[in-house]
Amino acid sequence: MSYSGLGVYQQQPPKRPSRAPLWIALATAVVLIGGGVTTFVLLNAGDDRAAPTPTSASSAAPEPDWQPVDDDQTGVAYELPPSWESGGGGASGRIRLNTTYVSRPFECQGRSMIQAQAMAGSVVDDDPEQVATELVNRIAAGGYTVNGAPPEIGEPRVESGDDDAVRLSVEVTPKSANACYAPKATVSAVALRDGAKVCVFVLNVAEGGPHAAEGPSEGDVRRILRSVRLS
Repeated sequence: MSYSGLGVYQQQPPKRPSRAPLWIALATAVVLIGGGVTTFVLLNAGDDRAAPTPTSASSAAPEPDWQPVDDDQTGVAYELPPSWESGGGGASGRIRLNTTYVSRPFECQGRSMIQAQAMAGSVVDDDPEQVATELVNRIAAGGYTVNGAPPEIGEPRVESGDDDAVRLSVEVTPKSANACYAPKATVSAVALRDGAKVCVFVLNVAEGGPHAAEGPSEGDVRRILRSVRLS
């Protein structure tokens, strides 16, 4: 396995005809395989898979410069900047993540990289806070562990929550970085109860560093998280 970003190790991505791999500067979805943790590599510039058809799920239409995403598979709808690109799906422990979007790629030391990633999925559960906490901690720990050393993960900050919905985040500080990667990250989640399941949206953002401008601004992050709702 090779070091490929801010606290991320990944297997060398499979070769794709006439396409260079998209290296990631932050955590991807984490998959448990045989009791171990590895990253689920899904991202490639120009992925030929079709993105979900964006449609509005609310009478409050988004501003025209942002793209609405209404995903029946995950049960959530949200809005993203127009430059973000669709990826694929994966899993983090028991939680299946059906959709992934990534921020605008940039080049550093000959690699195509990104600063932010949005993911959405669902799991059969009746506790949104538990689901959100489990997911942000798993992504932070699994994605930002460097040379076997886990990152520093702050206590989950619950920004709002009740029995049906919760919004929280954790701050992550990996133990290693270089000229291409940011020194810290924030993983945020919005979990919403929908009958017998919890639908969850996760936003993973590498913060600071030389390429911070390629990722979402603080205002963008707030707007993305505020837009999350049941579809």
